[in-house]
Amino acid sequence: MKNYEKESLFKNFFVFFSLLEILLILLFIELYHAKENEYKHRLLQDMRVCSYSLDCKQFSFDFAAKENNILNKLYDKNTTYGYFSIPKSKKYYMKISYASSKLQSDIEEIIQTMILQFVLVSFLLFAVALFFTLYSLNPIRKALRLNDEFIKDILHDFNTPITSMILNIKMFKEDKGEDLYVYRVSKSIDTILILQNNLRSFLYNSPTRAEIVNITKLVEERLSIMQNIYPKIHFVLDKRAMLSKITNYDLLIRIFDNLFSNAAKYNRPKGKVKLSISNDIISIEDTGKGIKNIKKVFYRYYKEQDRGLGLGLHIVKKLCDELHIIIAIESKVGFGTKVILDFKELRKVS
Repeated sequence: MKNYEKESLFKNFFVFFSLLEILLILLFIELYHAKENEYKHRLLQDMRVCSYSLDCKQFSFDFAAKENNILNKLYDKNTTYGYFSIPKSKKYYMKISYASSKLQSDIEEIIQTMILQFVLVSFLLFAVALFFTLYSLNPIRKALRLNDEFIKDILHDFNTPITSMILNIKMFKEDKGEDLYVYRVSKSIDTILILQNNLRSFLYNSPTRAEIVNITKLVEERLSIMQNIYPKIHFVLDKRAMLSKITNYDLLIRIFDNLFSNAAKYNRPKGKVKLSISNDIISIEDTGKGIKNIKKVFYRYYKEQDRGLGLGLHIVKKLCDELHIIIAIESKVGFGTKVILDFKELRKVS
């Protein structure tokens, strides 16, 4: 089961089970009050019977003036007692008492029994909630599996044309030598490979091998490549510090390639992409269309343009979380977008 399936399972199960538990708690509260009233009613009946036979060891007996006392009613003040009539007596009632410690012990026994019942029913509800959660998610899981199979087929179909283009470019270089347009085509193939890696990342877990990475140098290299792929976009590097961290080199490349590619693709004609490096912060600011709904940009398949699959920023967020990079986005429609990467959680190179 993949991470997003586990997350969906947990969230749906938590909601379903929590609602059942809340209903169960309310039910047991009502049931407890009903049992308590039933117990006290039975205790009063036992007192009434004892008022005739006087043969009840659990009760104590006394006499009380009638005054304003009510017959056949259970009083529960400092002790538990009731008043009952005495044949041929006009001044006195019989007062039958039950020790409060015994009453408390009986109530605790009722509570313990109900707690045991509550735990057993909760386990049953846990199993029921888990079963119905899995059952309800089954159609979604089937749809996701079909989606994964579709992406696997796309990845497989990518290999033949990409391999063919790479071989033809290699033969062209050997025959004609270096050429600017061939170089740009070659870098465009690199962009296709980025998309291919994104799709693989969507399907499989990413490697997490850590090494010392000169992030400043890496950024300069990727920026240079993007400048050749998008010659009409002006890329600017504001390098205020050298940044090196212990992290994963390949995953960082995919993060920056996705962000640079987005900043260029969704920019205005002859737009600008400015990259700033300061201490542990790298910011990528463009002059593009901007984002309408920042809260949804990391959602899988969410996109505001006709281009793309809506996976790029979702994968960027996934890789940033894996590498413990804090990512934030600021955007204003019609003015551009700024992506901020904070590397403070990563280990520094000593």
